[in-house]
Amino acid sequence: MKIYLLSILLTVITVLGSNSLFAQSGEVNRFSNESLEARVNDVKLFPNPTVEHLNVRIDNSRLSEASFTVHNIIGNIVETNVEKVGENEYKIKVKDLAPGYYLLAIRDEKGYFKETYKFLKR
Repeated sequence: MKIYLLSILLTVITVLGSNSLFAQSGEVNRFSNESLEARVNDVKLFPNPTVEHLNVRIDNSRLSEASFTVHNIIGNIVETNVEKVGENEYKIKVKDLAPGYYLLAIRDEKGYFKETYKFLKR
């Protein structure tokens, strides 16, 4: 009787575990329409690593007013100059920063979009 219950329990665990494994692996939803759609607010930083300026381009943007904050690796805010060079394109002057890793925080005025990106200043 114990062996019978144990075999049923193992069968149930195997069936449930395999279903959740496929759902977590992403293979089932690999070709869904969602993966084919353009990402909203697709942020690109270039060149990375950088020496003088960090260019930021936000493709498929829905941001009304984007604000940028540069933080050093321990979280302190670093003063930088941000220049808007085009529609959803910005240039951040990093020439005066010490070499190392920095974090660029991008936010919109309403707080709907908050993202942080890492870049290297050489």
